[in-house]
Amino acid sequence: MRAGRSGGAASARRRARACALAFALALAGSLLHGAALARAEAVGWATAQAAELTRQAEARAAAGEPDVALARYLEAVRFDATYGPAYLGLGALYERTGDLREAERTYTVGLDHVSGFVEGHRARAALRSRQGRRDEAIADLEAAVALRGDDAALLQELAAAYVAAGALPAALGVTRRLSALAAQADDAALAAAARTQARALSVLVGEADPVRAGGSDRGPVRRALAVHAAAPARGQTANQRREGR
Repeated sequence: MRAGRSGGAASARRRARACALAFALALAGSLLHGAALARAEAVGWATAQAAELTRQAEARAAAGEPDVALARYLEAVRFDATYGPAYLGLGALYERTGDLREAERTYTVGLDHVSGFVEGHRARAALRSRQGRRDEAIADLEAAVALRGDDAALLQELAAAYVAAGALPAALGVTRRLSALAAQADDAALAAAARTQARALSVLVGEADPVRAGGSDRGPVRRALAVHAAAPARGQTANQRREGR
């Protein structure tokens, strides 16, 4: 009889410990979930603040108050260091006030903080191009296309930059990719324009064009063009100009 009572008591204690453990785990899970929600809400609030401050900065800049606009942009970045539009606006403001060094630094900092910041590469490329720094501008455009290879306007910018730099084989490859993308999107006007430009570039490139020259021993220029022509939807354009020299 005593043994039965002892066994029952031990079983009860085990059940109590199990219940306590389950309660502790449930409480810990609830606390962790609540903390995660709080962090998410804080991030969302910070981004909302950065967006509002950026809107105010744009309005102040348009009203001819650059100092106030500058303060708003800087405050926006402090609230959310990953908010891309704040860097774009701040960099553009520096450009308008003639501080090109600070403008470039702003775009660079934005690229360090904002993941997949295509527009940051684009803005820095435009600034570098205006300063005659073609190689650096093209590197930025190549990086942007690597992130967003199906952007027709971006491909047109890269092709134009290659042409301006005399890198015609690489320009031809990008133009052919643009033509294929336009055809996929049923954009007849863009496809026709791209085909016309591709034909003109092909004539200028001549035997370096793998499509016209044929053969398996293409060399670095032909291999670079073949990558663009065979896989027009891919965004891997980095180093094509250098390979095409």
